[in-house]
Amino acid sequence: MAFFVMMGVSIISPVLPAYALGFGVSLGLVGLLISAFAVARVLLDIPAGMFASLVGMKRFMLLGLIIIAISSIAAGLAVNYEMLLTARIMEGVGSALYTTTSITAVSRLAPEGSRGVHLSFYISMFLVGTSFGPAVGGFVADHFGLGAPFLVYGLCAAVSTLMVVYWIEDVRPEPGEAKIITLRQLGSLFVRLDLLAINLATIGIFVTRQGILNTMVPLFSKYNLNMGEGTLGAILTVGAVCNLVTMVLAGRLTDIYGRKPFLFGSIVLLALLTLLIPMVTDALGLTLILMAIGLTIGLSGPIAAWIADVCVPADLGGAMGLFRTMGDLGFVIAPIALASIAGEAGSPIGTTPFLVAAVVMVLVGLPLLRIKDPVAEKRKASAQRL
Repeated sequence: MAFFVMMGVSIISPVLPAYALGFGVSLGLVGLLISAFAVARVLLDIPAGMFASLVGMKRFMLLGLIIIAISSIAAGLAVNYEMLLTARIMEGVGSALYTTTSITAVSRLAPEGSRGVHLSFYISMFLVGTSFGPAVGGFVADHFGLGAPFLVYGLCAAVSTLMVVYWIEDVRPEPGEAKIITLRQLGSLFVRLDLLAINLATIGIFVTRQGILNTMVPLFSKYNLNMGEGTLGAILTVGAVCNLVTMVLAGRLTDIYGRKPFLFGSIVLLALLTLLIPMVTDALGLTLILMAIGLTIGLSGPIAAWIADVCVPADLGGAMGLFRTMGDLGFVIAPIALASIAGEAGSPIGTTPFLVAAVVMVLVGLPLLRIKDPVAEKRKASAQRL
């Protein structure tokens, strides 16, 4: 089901800016539309993590998928920008309920010693869907119109709903564990420096995914390279496949060597690669850069595993909600800010938005150097005993 959900999300990535521009709006409103999906997630990620055990994780996942299906169909049939914006917000509501709950469930069920592997496998299913989505979306848009990929997104959510109904058992709280995270517990999570550093780094990853790959790259390809949605979709798919390749490998390596070197190294490399995008002059150059970005994002590994490493089970739901919220803040802010910096619709995209994104990535990654990495510390302690 993770495959179908993320394929649906990525199906619309090559067409969303062009779809919004079709309603005669500015580049800033294009960024707002892309961010609208995350606005609701920012508001609901933490409540979803807090209440999932109380209501039932399976029920929360089902509710989220049903909302995604209905709102995606509405987006595909939108008659104006306002209707499309509303549908995107509702897609974010459904995504918050489904994604936060599903990641919390996998983190709780995975054995501690192989948490990175399990989360990598789960996230890899997201990435497999992401790999196929842009090419499918570009093909569908070229042949059936810019609204058609949203209808396919709704179909993907409907298929995932059936899979949850028939294949997924509910995840029960552990003995003695409260069914709901208290506000005091949640407040303590906000002030923990280790969680803050990991969450800031998550913002850096989302700046790349949403600000660069899903906003600036489509605009750059349209205005600087005169590239069609089908071609862009194929290129984004190649980058997503590269992401999948290194994500699976990184999951195993982070379980052995620790989370920090992979996540921090990935953020620094992403900043450097982002600076190269405005130098691209053709489709081949863009393909190579996006392949490198895909490989580098994958090297960051399953960031959620680090959250689970430093949290007790009773805090995990709230911590995962906070983790998703911080990532979604990057999802909200980056597309709006970078698209606004980019200038007027119809004009070539300059270097400024890419430079700003690169600087932000480095700054939010630096706090990682000051926090503990439990996996690496256990490995070091074991080596010293030998």
